[in-house]
This record gives sequence, C-alpha cells and structure tokens, in this order.
Amino acid sequence: MIRINLLPQAKKMGQKAAAADVGPAAQLWIAGYLAAVVVVGIGLGLFYYANTKTLSEKQTANQRLTAEIARETANSAGLDEVQHQLQSSEELATIANDLQRARLGPTRVLMELSRILSEGGGPTIDPQRLEQIRRDDPLAGYNAGWDPRRLWLVSFTEDNRDCKIVGVAKTTGDVSEFLARLALSDLFESVHFDKTTNVDDAENHLPLVGFEAACRVRY
Repeated sequence: MIRINLLPQAKKMGQKAAAADVGPAAQLWIAGYLAAVVVVGIGLGLFYYANTKTLSEKQTANQRLTAEIARETANSAGLDEVQHQLQSSEELATIANDLQRARLGPTRVLMELSRILSEGGGPTIDPQRLEQIRRDDPLAGYNAGWDPRRLWLVSFTEDNRDCKIVGVAKTTGDVSEFLARLALSDLFESVHFDKTTNVDDAENHLPLVGFEAACRVRY
C-alpha cells in the first residue's frame, strides 16, 4: 500500500490562503492602528515631560520658600531679643524715673503748698486750661486777691501718695478757697473735704474753723 503525506502541503496551502485574505483594506487599518499607537505614545511622553517639569519647578519654589522661612525665623529670633532688651531698658528707665519722682516729689509738694498759701500766689496750672475752666464756669477758678493769712496748716501727712490735711481758718469760705486751689493744682487730685469743727482762739478769743481734708499727690 502506498501512503502519501499531504499535511505539509495542506499547511502551505493554508498559509497562502491567509495571505491572500489580507487585502489593501486590512493593511490600511493596521497602518492606522500603528500610527495611533505612535501618536498616543508621543502624547504620553509629552504629558510626562510637562508634569515632570512642573513638579521640578514646584520643588524649586518650595525650596526657596523653605529657605526664606528659615531666614525670617532667624531674623525674628534676633528681633525678639532686641525687643526684650529694649523692654528691659524701658522698664529700668521707668523705675529710675519713679525713684527720681519719689525723691523730688515731697519737695515739689511742699513748694506747691507754699505757693498756694503765699500772698499773690496760686496753684500751678496751665494758663489755657485755667482760662477754659473760667469760660465754662465763671465761678470756677480761684480768687487771686485772697489773703492766705486767713488760713494755716496744722499738719500735712502723706502715705503712698494719699494725703491728709489738718488746718485752721477764720471762716468756712477760707477753707473753700484753699480746697479750690488744691483741686486746680497740677500736683493734687481727688481733693475732698472731710469735716469742720469749731475752734476757739485762746489768745484773741475769736471763733475759728478747724478742718480736715484729703487728697492724692501726683509726682
């Protein structure tokens, strides 16, 4: 019996048939597909490059910002130290001024009392302020013609700038004039009257008015 192997021949015939089936249309579709793949690849490459460049720029900007923050932080630390030193210096100056006022204050107060109780004298007050007070109230101010010999002080005590005044006057009007001058003075504040008492002048046998008042000194 003679046997003939037809398989290789059949395989070759199938390959030729498949090649014959790939016509011009199929080849065009394959070319378009390949072109699309190339275009998409190029687009992805450009997108990756653009994003990489943007990321690099942002990283550079962040580095600059971090460096700027570090510089400002260092400058702020130095500024805080300067401000602390300045505050300490101002506090020392305030303490020195307070001590100076406390040392000279009592002398100024006694001199002010001397001016208030001197003939032709009066309280220390800004002239414009006094004029404004008199314009607002013609009865305000003080009587420049008052005779200060009509009143004298028995005692004047101060404790932490709170003052107590004890004195004697001929009339209650003299007491009012004295207290008005104290209230106008730049060195006194919170002046208020406490009480009066009847006092007899043992030498001249004349009725007098004893009084007590309080105020605060400013220096």
